Amino acid sequence: ALTMFIQFPVWIALYQSIMLSLAVAPEGLLNLSKYLYSWPIVYSALPLSRDFLWLNLAEPDLVNLFKKYNIFICLCVREDQLNEDLDHLYTVYEKAGLHILFWPLLPRKYGLYLNQYTTEVYLEYLDVIFDWAKKTGHKIEAIVVDVEPSSKEVIKKLKKEKGKVPFDQTIKEFNQIIEKINQNGALAIGVGFPFVIDDRLRGKHGWEKVFGGPVVSVDWDYFAVMMYTTWFVEWFKISWDTAHWMAYDYSVDLARLWGDKAAVAVGVTSPGEGQEKVVYDTPERLASAISAVRKAGIENLGVYDLKGILASENPEAWFKVIKEAPAQLPEKGRKKAKVLRRIIDWCFL
Repeated sequence: ALTMFIQFPVWIALYQSIMLSLAVAPEGLLNLSKYLYSWPIVYSALPLSRDFLWLNLAEPDLVNLFKKYNIFICLCVREDQLNEDLDHLYTVYEKAGLHILFWPLLPRKYGLYLNQYTTEVYLEYLDVIFDWAKKTGHKIEAIVVDVEPSSKEVIKKLKKEKGKVPFDQTIKEFNQIIEKINQNGALAIGVGFPFVIDDRLRGKHGWEKVFGGPVVSVDWDYFAVMMYTTWFVEWFKISWDTAHWMAYDYSVDLARLWGDKAAVAVGVTSPGEGQEKVVYDTPERLASAISAVRKAGIENLGVYDLKGILASENPEAWFKVIKEAPAQLPEKGRKKAKVLRRIIDWCFL
């Protein structure tokens, strides 16, 4: 186990490759709490220039805003982005007292994320990342490990190459990834969908097998859940109140199972690669989701994503809401939320 921990109370991510974390306490390198983050979207899908991804984040006004809220920046980085621009951004943020974390993103041919078919290439990419850090003299504080399935086409190809992978073997390979991250002095932060919480409760692996691998069957330094409540509203045609009650219900079990290692991200504030139609378009609406998760006892809070926040008229208002939203629940929606969760989990009973 690591003796040094990192505190990033809030992470915020830019549309596909950059995630920022907002730390409430300036001394915050001892305890992960209250973070705001987002999921990576494919670089090639963005109508954003490469210069924007790195150089705009180094602009003085933006750096000063992040510094005001003690922001940590977490980069979703592909191998071709380990370059001088990234080195420059590291230097700017280090001088400003801001920290950078890493979110590895695999090539598209491997499906972007870690899953049961990409453990070998993921381990190899970790070596590349840590070698780059040593050569440039930068410290990687943590690796955010996004466990998700690849597309059907990629899975078919990877299955043909790797063959059937026993679940127990995947657990060993995931543990190797955690061990490599820790051996390089970084925290391993696992990331998964909320449905896998019910696998942990039942001692089964149905949802884990669907969503990429044993994300709740290994011991991460921290475990973060993508609680995208806008997806609940869009997919299940439920109210915002019911969606926020669902977030609360999952978060209660998350907090009970993982304690202070638990983290939750709510969202989304901007359409991702899936072109979501339902988003949080104001910080006031987002506040209700943050309040529900906080009521469940989760201190590590997240939001997807920075792109939506920076596109708003008052980006700073979002930071304030995330920091100040009280722990409380909506008046309606509790019963519908519980019934819907049981129906969803029934798929793998």
